[in-house]
Amino acid sequence: MTCSLISIIINNYNYGRFINRAIDSALGQTYTPVEIIVVDDGSTDYSREIIRSYGDLIKPIFKPNGGQDSSFNTGFEQAKGEIICFLDADDMFVPNKLEKIAACFEQQPNIGWCFHTIELQNIKTCETLGKTLAFPGESNDRSASCDFRRAIRRGQLPFYPASTSGLCFHRSLLQQVLPMTETFANTSADRYVRAAAMGLAPGYFLAEELTIQGIHDSNISTLRKDRPFIPEREIVAAYLLRTHFPDLSQYANRLFARGLSAYQRTQKTSTVIEPEYEGLIQDYWQLCSPLAKLAIAAVSLYHSRPWRKEGTFLSKAA
Repeated sequence: MTCSLISIIINNYNYGRFINRAIDSALGQTYTPVEIIVVDDGSTDYSREIIRSYGDLIKPIFKPNGGQDSSFNTGFEQAKGEIICFLDADDMFVPNKLEKIAACFEQQPNIGWCFHTIELQNIKTCETLGKTLAFPGESNDRSASCDFRRAIRRGQLPFYPASTSGLCFHRSLLQQVLPMTETFANTSADRYVRAAAMGLAPGYFLAEELTIQGIHDSNISTLRKDRPFIPEREIVAAYLLRTHFPDLSQYANRLFARGLSAYQRTQKTSTVIEPEYEGLIQDYWQLCSPLAKLAIAAVSLYHSRPWRKEGTFLSKAA
């Protein structure tokens, strides 16, 4: 196997209580060579003290708060690896993750991305809560070569892609996607990057739990009944896809419709008005033809059904 340099980009914001485990898991990989880039996005807790304590074992980047999109851009700008893996500061890689990922790219030189299953673990108790599922309608994941370029251009995607810590890319593909436009929404970067990647290149899904996602009281939405879905993520990701990759407009429209439906429900129960999102929604509508607007309205209505459920996790008991 040719041992190409792999870059791990860890993005952190006020996760000082978790950042050790993320960095240690990166340092503990069985694969070499590896560079570890830790992007601290303007933390106000003790994160930076912990990051500095690792000395020259890692490459720290301290920047003002700008969100996940800004952290992705900054980290990738500094990365030298031929393979890029992202890691959230509250997650961790299993020791042989990079070894497995490198083998995938080595054995299938035509792929641009490799995503994999993620284990969900309670950080306090270390209890396994479940794992992610990639293929809807199937009881278990399966490793498979994937080419969704034609489907995604038709607005379809029979696949649930991984979240940040399950995303790995070949440098040549990520150069077509990053830098991304930095927005006021801080949680849309992974959605935009993974959708753009799947629209641009074939990839591989590895049905192995190579990342452990930490579940805790500060998660944005994962396994949180009070915040199961953040509509702004879909709206912003859709806008970025539509403006940067017009060929993916049908898929972007479906993302936008799904986000719009949830956003409208949120507005009915909230007194907080976010003018930035309202403006972005109007900008998106202006990009659409009358026929596209009708299709978006229909999909939005479909997603607004109260009995509509979309599961992407498999409980450990299943």
